[in-house]
Amino acid sequence: MSGNGSPRWPSSLRLRPEEEHRTLGLADVPERLGRLDRISLASLAIAFLVFGGLVQIRSALLPRRLGDWNVFARAAWAARTGHDLYDVSDDNGFHYLYPPTFAILLGPLADSPPNESHDGLLPYPVTVLYWYFLNVGCLALAAHWLASALEESSPSFRRYQPSPADRRWWGLRLWPALACLPPIGHTLMRGQVGVLLLLLLSGMIVSAVRGRSVRAGGWLACAICLKVIPALLLVYPIFRRDFKFLGGCLAGLLVGLVAVPVAARGVRQTCDDYRRWNQVMLAPAIANGSDTSRAQEVLNVTATDSQSLLAMFHNTWFLDRDTRPKQAAPLTRMLSLASSALLLLVWLAMMRRSRQDAASTVLLLGTLIEVMLLASPVCHLHYFCLSVPLVAGLFAIGWEHSTAPRLGKWLGALVVVNLGANVVPHFPGMEVWRDVGLAGYAALVLVAAAAVVLWRRKVPSDLHRADATIGVRAAA
Repeated sequence: MSGNGSPRWPSSLRLRPEEEHRTLGLADVPERLGRLDRISLASLAIAFLVFGGLVQIRSALLPRRLGDWNVFARAAWAARTGHDLYDVSDDNGFHYLYPPTFAILLGPLADSPPNESHDGLLPYPVTVLYWYFLNVGCLALAAHWLASALEESSPSFRRYQPSPADRRWWGLRLWPALACLPPIGHTLMRGQVGVLLLLLLSGMIVSAVRGRSVRAGGWLACAICLKVIPALLLVYPIFRRDFKFLGGCLAGLLVGLVAVPVAARGVRQTCDDYRRWNQVMLAPAIANGSDTSRAQEVLNVTATDSQSLLAMFHNTWFLDRDTRPKQAAPLTRMLSLASSALLLLVWLAMMRRSRQDAASTVLLLGTLIEVMLLASPVCHLHYFCLSVPLVAGLFAIGWEHSTAPRLGKWLGALVVVNLGANVVPHFPGMEVWRDVGLAGYAALVLVAAAAVVLWRRKVPSDLHRADATIGVRAAA
């Protein structure tokens, strides 16, 4: 007996808190992490450390440097020393293709060409490791931001405060990334900017969810300064008539594309940088410019393993790689444009149908990101790491009225399809699946799933809509 007269049960017979709630007939509480869960989390952390060692060997310790990080490091050297950003190349002959801002900001991680002085620069292997772990940190932060925003509008999470001791807290942060693990691993291995772009777009999504339109526009501006294609996402604030969003984006673009380059390179050099960028990249990609110096690197349809609608249609029509034309026919380009426009119309219908809660907003913007990737003239396999927001929205809605992070049949099927479609094209002998755009079709499946989910969710009444809006603003 205890001091107050109540029986003291042996520890083996005591109920856990969640079991006690179920016994009393109360609502379920989140499942706690078990020993196997903790072992799995530790194994995942170890796997990222081991993978970082492989990236280090591949990128810095072989006789020939592989991956794309050296392109960015060489462009950073050019930005530091006043050289032409678009003339310097890496050891494999590849050139920098982005606006000048990113190269300027990478100045501390610069790497000089073999015939130039390396004084004052970090050892190249150190910059490779720094870039890898920076990207791993960006991935973790993006997943946490998205999950936190989704939790704010979840009925089960509003009832119980989530904590890192809960399985669903981890599930909403890990499962979307695990479902997109092949392209995430691909972009980490290549030293690309995909995970950094994911963080910027996640910042935009979370700010939009919380009603911070100016900040959302600033995040989108950062993404556009990094890669131009996120400019397509401006259709969201345009159709929402969110002028604060547009104003924040415009201010961010003026800082990122004008103020930063002018402060670092001067007015004259900045003008020369943009003239060169337009000459070698922008004009040939958009307006059929005469400069073909980047054709074999990226501009030809056959130059990369692109998963864009344009490449999918072109490669499907010409399956034989040996006889495949390097440029798509005008009819193929018109078909890809029409398909992109159709996807955008589907997205507009989804926007008109959707709620104004966090999960629906994440799904909408995640779907628009997929449309952006497919409509882009070039969409590498590793670009689909940007599918994480869309997958996170699907998981959040799938677990909307549950505290247990179980996949279920339809979520499990989506994970299997996305994993398989992004893994198969990397195997030897599977080039035909890469050419016809198997990963691109998986992205279309995700878009279709988001459309079905948003269409089947009932639009709440005005009262419920107001309550949801107040809840989101209060959480912010």
